[in-house]
Order: sequence, then structure tokens, then C-alpha cells
Amino acid sequence: MNKIILLILFVNFKVYAQGEHSSFKKGEKLEYKIHYGPLAAGIARLEVKTINNQYRFIATGKSTGLFNLFFKVRDSYESIVDKTNLHPNQFYRDVKEGSYKKKESVFFNYKLQQAESTRDTIPLPKNTQDILSIFYYLRAQNFDTLKVGESFPFQIYLDDEFMESNLYYLGGDTLKTKFGWIPCTKWAPELETGRVFKDDYGMNLWISDDANKIPVQIKTKVLVGSIKMDLIKYYGTIEPLKELIE
Repeated sequence: MNKIILLILFVNFKVYAQGEHSSFKKGEKLEYKIHYGPLAAGIARLEVKTINNQYRFIATGKSTGLFNLFFKVRDSYESIVDKTNLHPNQFYRDVKEGSYKKKESVFFNYKLQQAESTRDTIPLPKNTQDILSIFYYLRAQNFDTLKVGESFPFQIYLDDEFMESNLYYLGGDTLKTKFGWIPCTKWAPELETGRVFKDDYGMNLWISDDANKIPVQIKTKVLVGSIKMDLIKYYGTIEPLKELIE
């Protein structure tokens, strides 16, 4: 479940921020409620910490309620990232989803230009991100010059391979949330079909159109049903969410 959520956040823009990044900071915490169709399915949390003058990004997800009775999920992800260029240095994953379990540890060796995991070593392309670090890399970008309908390539490390695709900008939108009406930018990633997702563009993502640039809502179609994810709590952001005043 958490893997599906993280897959939506990948794009390879030119990085412009230096050192500390204006869209997030140490201490930020985001919490989301996940629905699978009509069922309240789980909770996902994202947190920003630091370690040895690096960012330490942490993501956890767990199933709740009735969904937890027939499909128990306990997922955790961690990415250790360079503070200046936001390149990942290490990535960890511990996934328990029903009967499926997987642990993964990856070291990004820039000197030898290779990604070294617990199972394999593969060449490391330029501007690579992992499944968690790219979420924050995306938030550090300047979207001011984007035009509606433009698409951008992205590349990400996952399961000992690099995934390439495109993200499409759909323009501005406003979204009704528990915090009020929030101005957002809307996106549609091109997705790999036949495994989890129902069609190539079956996902929409709304990101707050403010200094925080955090996902406010996500909707996606999967092979069986649909998933919806809503922001329900946030702490330690650069600024409060920008709300439209009626």
C-alpha cells in the first residue's frame, strides 16, 4: 500500500535550491488517511529528521479497521539524503503486506557509479532518486514556468532496476479539505500498467500551491477498485496551508 502511494511522487526537474530547502525542514510531519473504495484502509505518515548533517526521510504505513482484519500492512521506508543536492546516499525498506514480506538495503556509491543492494549491484545513472527521496526532491523544485499539458521525465531506483516515465502538469485547481478550500496544482503521472495500476493515467495528485508543496489528496485506480488518500494532519511545515477565504 505505501509503495503505491510513494510511486506517484516522481519527477526529474532541475534542482535550484542550495543547502537548506525552502519547502520543508527538520521536524515536519505529515499524516494521511487512506481509503480503499468505501473502506477506511490505513494511515500513512511522513517525517523529516537529520543525521550526520544529512536529511533522514522516514515513511510508514499501516492498515487499520476492517481492512486490517483481512489484509494486514506494516510498511516502513527510510532514505538518507545529501542536504545540498538531495541525492540519496542510503535507502532502507521493510515491507509486510499480507503474506508478502521484503527487506531491502541500498547504498548509492557515487564514486563507483553503482547502486549496491542486498541482492545486486547495478550501474547508477545520473540524477537518480529512490522511492522516498524523490518526494522531497520534487518539493524543492520551482514550478513557476510550467505550462499546462507539459510532461517531464523521471527516473527512480526500485527493486534493483531504474524506472523511467513521465509526469504531466494539469494546471491549477482548488480542493475541499478538512482544513478548508486549498489552492493546489494538479498532476497525472504515467504509470506502469498490468501490475498494480488499471491504466496509464489512472492517477491524479493535488499538491498545495504554496511554499510547502505537500500532497493534499491522491486518487488512483488499481486493478481491483480505487485508492484515495487525504491529508489529515500536518506539523512543522514551513508555513500553514494556504486557505481560500470565502
